[in-house]
Amino acid sequence: MSSYCASKYALESFSDCLRREMLPWGLRVSIIEPSYMRTPIIEGHVQRMRDIWSGLSADIKDRWDEGFLEDLMKKRLNNVFIRYAENPIKVVHAVRHAVSNTVPHIRYRPGWQSSLLFFPLSMGPAWLADLFIDKSRGPSVLPAGVRTQIKE
Repeated sequence: MSSYCASKYALESFSDCLRREMLPWGLRVSIIEPSYMRTPIIEGHVQRMRDIWSGLSADIKDRWDEGFLEDLMKKRLNNVFIRYAENPIKVVHAVRHAVSNTVPHIRYRPGWQSSLLFFPLSMGPAWLADLFIDKSRGPSVLPAGVRTQIKE
C-alpha cells in the first residue's frame, strides 16, 4: 500500500499546484478522492498475491513464510472497507460533475468511506489516524525473517 499511497499523494500535490498555476487563466483543476471502490485492484487483490507468491524463489518464501502470506490474505478478505467497497460509478459521477460544471469543486470525495471516515480522520492528529489504522488491521503475523532477527 505504501507505493500506491505515495503515488496518490504525489498526484494530489501536483493537482493542488496545477490548480493554483492555472487559476490566472481561468482553468480549474479538481481532485477526486474516492475511498474503496469495487474495482479490479480490490476484487483481484488476493489472487494476485497468490500468483506473486507462487512465482517467488524458495529463499524469498522462507524469509517471509507462508503463514505471513495467509494472514495477509485473510485480512484482505475480511477487511471491512473492502467488504463495503462501493460502486465506482460514484467516481464517474464526480468526474462528470467536475468537467461539466462551470464552477467545479476543488475536491470530490465520492463514497461514504471517503467523506464520512477518511477525510475527517485525516483532519485529526496523526496519532489518532495511526491508532485507527492499526486497530482496524488487527494483530499481524511477523515475517519469518523478522522473527529470526528478533530472536537473535
